[in-house]
Amino acid sequence: MKAKFSVTIIGSGNVGSQLAKLFYKKGITIDAIYNKNQDSGISLSKAVKSSFVADKKNIPNHSSIYLIALKDDHYFEELKGINLAQKLIVHTSGSLESENLNSFSKRWGCLYPLQTLTKNDVIDWNKVAFYIEASNKEDENLMGYFCEKLELSYNKINSDQRRKLHISAVATNNFTYHLLSTIKSFCEEHELNYEDLKCLLQKSIDNAFEKEAFAMQTGPASRKDLKLVEHHLNLLENNSNLKEIYELFTKQILKKHHNHEL
Repeated sequence: MKAKFSVTIIGSGNVGSQLAKLFYKKGITIDAIYNKNQDSGISLSKAVKSSFVADKKNIPNHSSIYLIALKDDHYFEELKGINLAQKLIVHTSGSLESENLNSFSKRWGCLYPLQTLTKNDVIDWNKVAFYIEASNKEDENLMGYFCEKLELSYNKINSDQRRKLHISAVATNNFTYHLLSTIKSFCEEHELNYEDLKCLLQKSIDNAFEKEAFAMQTGPASRKDLKLVEHHLNLLENNSNLKEIYELFTKQILKKHHNHEL
């Protein structure tokens, strides 16, 4: 299959900006950028040698793909008033049910990057997994070819699978950040060097992907050392956030490894 792609991008936030720059770098024509925040949209359109559309009614009607990169609760409001019937609308959400785009076009798709994206980060796209979906086989093949043209690694999954993958991504990324920020605050409070944990954390990550994570579990909960668990909880009496996390994780580890309730 050979096709010359052009894209209109609706949304110039983190995801829209990063994908627009990727498309531009790979020689994809970007017909227009539309964004409610004009400053952001104009800045992105200049960066990718495109034009900014201030009124969504003036969005061009000849693009191969209309990439929608918005917050989930903004999709339907922003798509109202845009005539995209028979156009291929491609969203980038981890949790949006793709079939809900049927009211705007029977041709819909998804291009979901499994990565945290911020506007100014340098992304190694060769290491990012993408997931695609489409309403019909022809557009699914088109999406696949589009990814190949962009030299992206991709897999085909449906909306239900993608939503569950998104839960996994949220827990992996956002929950880890929260845990580590809580630990960092604890270290700073007690004049401990947070940086010293980096080697331990990296080893844990490596183990989790190279071996069976369940079998690699260590610590007082995995040993069923309940006296040490109690001692740690007493030391955390004045740190309610870390104590709550410690207690929750300990309960789950005890139950999983020893079928024991704390």
